[in-house]
Amino acid sequence: MSEKYVAVEGRRVRYLVGGSGRPVVLLHGWSFNADTWVESGVFNSLAGHFAVYAIDMPYGIRTKSERFQAPRREYAVFLRRVLDALDLADPPLVGPSASGEVVLWYVAKRLPTRAAVVVGPVGLAGELLEELRGAGVPILAVWGEGDEVSPPSRASLLRDVAKVVILRDAGHAAYLDKPGEFVEVVLDFLRGVY
Repeated sequence: MSEKYVAVEGRRVRYLVGGSGRPVVLLHGWSFNADTWVESGVFNSLAGHFAVYAIDMPYGIRTKSERFQAPRREYAVFLRRVLDALDLADPPLVGPSASGEVVLWYVAKRLPTRAAVVVGPVGLAGELLEELRGAGVPILAVWGEGDEVSPPSRASLLRDVAKVVILRDAGHAAYLDKPGEFVEVVLDFLRGVY
């Protein structure tokens, strides 16, 4: 694994890259940064199957990329520019919490991706849900059974557009609470669509 930077719209964006094969892109939650995926073991587990890119998005509290504030739908467009700079055409995207909302906006805007995985996504509301209909992108929505930030009861909002998996004994950061189970679920999903 190596740490690199890419310039996007005059900003330095940090990312971690490792593994080999087809690319998969990991985003982080609001309170985290790209390192969270490494610390949890998820990065290395996925790197055994894919070329993994963990992007340090500009909204993270601990991000090492240059920060800026924008609506989540604008972060989705910025993400596309990051992927263009990395020459990644349409990789699957993985995003927890706030990044889950960014990933869903990315899909809703019909930006190119082969698949999407969201974990306890926030911001599941009217316009986003409407625009997701008919997007035609395979989506896996993972919730922790004990998620109090975005309760698993909200999974019903995505029932028409996503496969839903609930991880037992996990909270909002289900991928951190149950990293092994999370990786298994993601690999199983990606094998079927990618």
